[in-house]
Amino acid sequence: MTIFLDANICLDLLDTTRATSKDSVNWYLKHKDDKNKEFFFSGDFITTIFYVLTQRKKISHKEALKAIDLMSDEISPYYIKHTDYICAKNNLLDNLLNDLEDLIVLSSATQLGCSFLITNDKELLQQNKYKMMKIITPLEEL
Repeated sequence: MTIFLDANICLDLLDTTRATSKDSVNWYLKHKDDKNKEFFFSGDFITTIFYVLTQRKKISHKEALKAIDLMSDEISPYYIKHTDYICAKNNLLDNLLNDLEDLIVLSSATQLGCSFLITNDKELLQQNKYKMMKIITPLEEL
């Protein structure tokens, strides 16, 4: 089973002071050792994660890079392809959502064949499903 973690979940795993962090961390710890599950996040989140850790959390560049490296060891980064952008652009023009970044996440996750997208993003959660992929919070069961 392939599972895509949204940026807010990745940030929760790295910054335990966030309001939703406890739920995200508990969910990840519950599932991370299951050999039948493979986890992904968008490699494009790395710059956002680095910014948040260094600018908002005031963590040194070295420590932020170490945290991103450790996360990437367990959760594989997926780098968007041009086809992900084209699909997201078409969905934006079709008014599926008004957030290009969220639409790129949906496109990337389905390109990978993910069964689930784990997020705390309210707009994404309203979709409930995208193609064959379920969109759920860390409080829901797979």
